[in-house]
Amino acid sequence: MKDYKTNKIIVADDNQNSLMFIGLLLKRLGFNNVIPARNGLEVLKLLKFVEPDVVMLDVAMGTVDGLEVLEHIKKDSQTPDIPVIMVSGDSSNEIIAQCKKLGCTDYITKPVSVEKLHTALEWGNLLADWTKRKHPRISLEKKVIVIHKGISYNLYTETLSAGGAFIRKKEPFPKGSKVQITLPLNNERAVQLQAEVVHVKELFGHVFPPGMGIKFTGITDHEIAILKNYLEQIIAGDMLDEVE
Repeated sequence: MKDYKTNKIIVADDNQNSLMFIGLLLKRLGFNNVIPARNGLEVLKLLKFVEPDVVMLDVAMGTVDGLEVLEHIKKDSQTPDIPVIMVSGDSSNEIIAQCKKLGCTDYITKPVSVEKLHTALEWGNLLADWTKRKHPRISLEKKVIVIHKGISYNLYTETLSAGGAFIRKKEPFPKGSKVQITLPLNNERAVQLQAEVVHVKELFGHVFPPGMGIKFTGITDHEIAILKNYLEQIIAGDMLDEVE
């Protein structure tokens, strides 16, 4: 099975900030092969020599809009099976219905969030089966304290969500192990969460880091809200760093 992280995604938007922000969201979701385009014409040119796994199109673009590109993709005998996700600040039923009729996979309204993007990619079967979960995970290296059978370990996350995390460890705890996670947040705050190991990835050459997928258990709505807010701050910080 192809690693979903290698998927090539063309993102087109004539607003530089929107283009940059969507690219950052995709990278946080683990997609590193993001190809930007400033308008529909650039997308049409890219399609001549790039075989993308998905195309994301802003509806309203000055030079060849998203609707024209969507129609071209679906009518061209070489590209009709490429999933197309439309993005727009227009939430009217008319424009959504028009895009659906032309064959788009999904339609996201701005402002784009990591949750909306994750849902659209999942709906289009663009995520690996094991990544399909209620809460989207973002790539994040974060030091955490993990307690297992009374022993404390200083470990690092590879991904984090409001529902769980993937934690790197050379010798992962067995599946089903109960652990306690202390996760430092901003402003020196921390949350302590109970969790269970639900997935184990052993050492495999030098390609994949070993570790374990853990699911938070007994987490409250308040704790979920705290984690979601923290992840939003991380993404907002990405945006500021990129601008600077």
